[in-house]
Amino acid sequence: MPDWMECRAARRRRRLHSQRLQVGPRPGAAMVKISFQPAVAGIKADKADKASASASAPAPGPAAEILLTPTREERPPYHRHKKGGSVGSVCYLSMGMVVLLMGLVFASVYIYRYFFLAQLARDNFFHCGIFYEDSLSSQARTRMELEEDVKIYLEDNYERINVPVPQFGGGDPADIIHDFQRGLTAYHDISLDKCYVIELNTTIVLPPRSFWELLMNVKRGTYLPQTYIIQEEMVVTEHVSDKETLGSFIYHLCNGKDTYRLRRRATRRRINKRGAKKCNAIRHFENTFVVETLICGVV
Repeated sequence: MPDWMECRAARRRRRLHSQRLQVGPRPGAAMVKISFQPAVAGIKADKADKASASASAPAPGPAAEILLTPTREERPPYHRHKKGGSVGSVCYLSMGMVVLLMGLVFASVYIYRYFFLAQLARDNFFHCGIFYEDSLSSQARTRMELEEDVKIYLEDNYERINVPVPQFGGGDPADIIHDFQRGLTAYHDISLDKCYVIELNTTIVLPPRSFWELLMNVKRGTYLPQTYIIQEEMVVTEHVSDKETLGSFIYHLCNGKDTYRLRRRATRRRINKRGAKKCNAIRHFENTFVVETLICGVV
């Protein structure tokens, strides 16, 4: 075989060998390019033969290249986030929300207690008076004035009335409770320091809601329009030993005081003076007129 053919075959073998050794680069890795030139192989020839062979031979192919990747550097270990951190942040957030809600609750309670209840108490408390013609104490009609403090408890459905000492006489100071839940009325005669209990007279006493509306309508003025007076007579019947059966409101009013039950007589327009001397009178109003309650047979 001629020398030029042998050299060409050797170059072909080296090219195939270099293609087998070629390694693809790894993504992201730095590449090192190694190249080497083909060695001259074959039998020594004369300079003339070599020149003729090199002249007749085609141009040499590109140098074989081998791409090698460097040793992969050690990457820092991957640290997973612990779940404890996220749980802790959730706990802190929950505690913050709880504190915020508690603050809102306390603020609401404060506003309700010191503003709403105070306003409600003012709306349910009345200091009022009424002018009336007193046709009971004398033949001539005398213009009289009666003042009282009224507290109306709409939710508990009862009324509490305080009658101070009348300026012109005509009755005793008293505390009165009309309990519509129990259907009872209690009179505490402050002068005698005794309590008297009787069934509630709904024909005379307005219910809390109606009485409240009446007083609210006249709240702009100090006094109610001039009106008249009627009289009712009560008779003492028996002593009450168990005051708890009277309900909590009357119990707190009459606890520690001698308490008696009353029986109502027919309502009269006027009672003669002889019979009135044996009775204690309490003047009050829970309606558009004044009522004089006579408690007779006082022990």
